[in-house]
Amino acid sequence: MPPPMGRTKLASETPTVRPGDPAPPFTLHSHDGREISLEALRGQRVVIAFMAWAFTNT
Repeated sequence: MPPPMGRTKLASETPTVRPGDPAPPFTLHSHDGREISLEALRGQRVVIAFMAWAFTNT
């Protein structure tokens, strides 16, 4: 079965995290440029909001 339209090879090979699964380790940049790793926040409640079209001309 081919991957859905618009998906990349990376997206079809990346495992999906399901509700209740532990999140994989990662690091993101905050709005002020600091690097924040999930490991540094371990034990705290964390909400990550991905806004794919935010700050674009779409």
